[in-house]
Amino acid sequence: MALGNVLTMTRMPLAKLLKEVGLTLTYNAAVGLFLTAVTSYSLETNLVYTQFIGFSIYGAVRGSCLLFDQPRPDWVNAAFGIPLGGLVGFALATWVKGFTLAEVLHAHPDVALIAAATALIFGTLAVWHFHDEDRRIAAEADARAERLARTEQEALAARAELARLQAQIEPHFLFNTLSNVVGLIDTDPTAARGMLLDLTALLRTSLARSRRTDVSLAEELDLLRAYLGIMSIRMGARLAWRIDAGADVLAAHLPPLLVQPLVENAIRHGLEPKTDGGNLVIRCRRTGTAMVIEVEDSGRGFSTSGGEGVGLANVRERLKSCYGDKAAFALETNAAGGVTARLELPCAC
Repeated sequence: MALGNVLTMTRMPLAKLLKEVGLTLTYNAAVGLFLTAVTSYSLETNLVYTQFIGFSIYGAVRGSCLLFDQPRPDWVNAAFGIPLGGLVGFALATWVKGFTLAEVLHAHPDVALIAAATALIFGTLAVWHFHDEDRRIAAEADARAERLARTEQEALAARAELARLQAQIEPHFLFNTLSNVVGLIDTDPTAARGMLLDLTALLRTSLARSRRTDVSLAEELDLLRAYLGIMSIRMGARLAWRIDAGADVLAAHLPPLLVQPLVENAIRHGLEPKTDGGNLVIRCRRTGTAMVIEVEDSGRGFSTSGGEGVGLANVRERLKSCYGDKAAFALETNAAGGVTARLELPCAC
């Protein structure tokens, strides 16, 4: 167990003990003032007796809780502790005052009755107060534990959902790339072999990173370069691409494989259907506290794209799961043709 935990466990009971001692002291003083107002005995005498009786009752009730390993006092503890504590406290106060029990009872026969009634009434009220306070503290602790458990369950559900969404993206990319390899086997076996080797390296790195909850933008861009290198073999001169990323955003973190579906969508629906292909530009920049990632293509645009596929739908869901309303995703038609997919994320560097 860490030293900090040990110290915390030590401090908390001590703080509670000091609080209860202070309450008991105040309680006893209030009873002493009450007795001074309704009896003929002096304030000094009443305070001596109420303090000794009150603390003796407190010790007997709390001691019985410890003896029977109870978290809080109940009426059984009260039935045991009030008479015992009252008797011991009365005897101690009498001894402190310099008398014997016999002398006090002979000179002041009403003292025993007053002490017994006071101990019973105020002792019962005090035990009820401490019982209710302990129950309140226990209820708050249970509520905190329940909130923590609920938060942990929600976190596990969120991670499971992200894993499900990510698992849908990875096979989609894999099957498309393998189809490209198959397409090259007959026409260009050397290129097919090179693409397969690149794919193996890409998947090894991708799967290792997919087990993490986030990656740096620099890592994400490395994967995109590998992917675009594979697609360049498939499309040849029909695909021209570049990545522009400022040094101030390379260390920013984002969910893994978040940008790749945008690039894949741009090639699959925008550039590949065009006879002469086109250009693909990935831009990453920092704007205030946000990171903006744009995937711009000069492809065929929305008219022949066939709508939003699984990849883009998953991007939206992952953004919502990871960032809530703190992230934005938009698709825009370019003036010169093609589409720009824009991500705006909190810049966590």
